[in-house]
Amino acid sequence: MSPRIVTVVIGVAFLLAGLLIMLLPLTTGSPSGVSVACGNSVGMGFDELAVRAEGPAFVEICGRLRVERLAWAAPVAVFGVLLLAGAALLRRRRSPA
Repeated sequence: MSPRIVTVVIGVAFLLAGLLIMLLPLTTGSPSGVSVACGNSVGMGFDELAVRAEGPAFVEICGRLRVERLAWAAPVAVFGVLLLAGAALLRRRRSPA
């Protein structure tokens, strides 16, 4: 395999892993043992009213969890995009005729 193809494969893997990590749902446990759904790291699936009904502190906890997940998942996805962009910009070497 050429280095360009290897770079594309690794870039796609990083991009998909970063996106998957961002979209996985987050939950936290309450002292009563009930799981509180916090949505995912981009905020989809987060119902602030339902979380606030469990306890006002859970809104802050869910926000912190989303920020922490996004803080390391976004760079993984961006690294994948950079690898894909680098592979697209690489010139193909032509073999001497």
